[in-house]
Amino acid sequence: MKKEQIIKALYDAETEASAQIAHGEWLAFYQKASGPDKEYLYNEYLKYGEHLFKKNEQSSREMQEVLAEYETWKLETNQH
Repeated sequence: MKKEQIIKALYDAETEASAQIAHGEWLAFYQKASGPDKEYLYNEYLKYGEHLFKKNEQSSREMQEVLAEYETWKLETNQH
């Protein structure tokens, strides 16, 4: 597997199990990689971490919106 495919697998992982597999493949490849490849993998892994952080922030905002809508609905329902 090429280094680009390793990084793509991280982004493509949609379940905890597939994320663990992708991380394991990244780690195994990283441990065997040469200097330039190691640097590439490290930098791309940092970008992946930033991607996850942003994705988590978006999910949190969406959840807050859903909870706010639910609270509004609950108040409206209790008023009738």
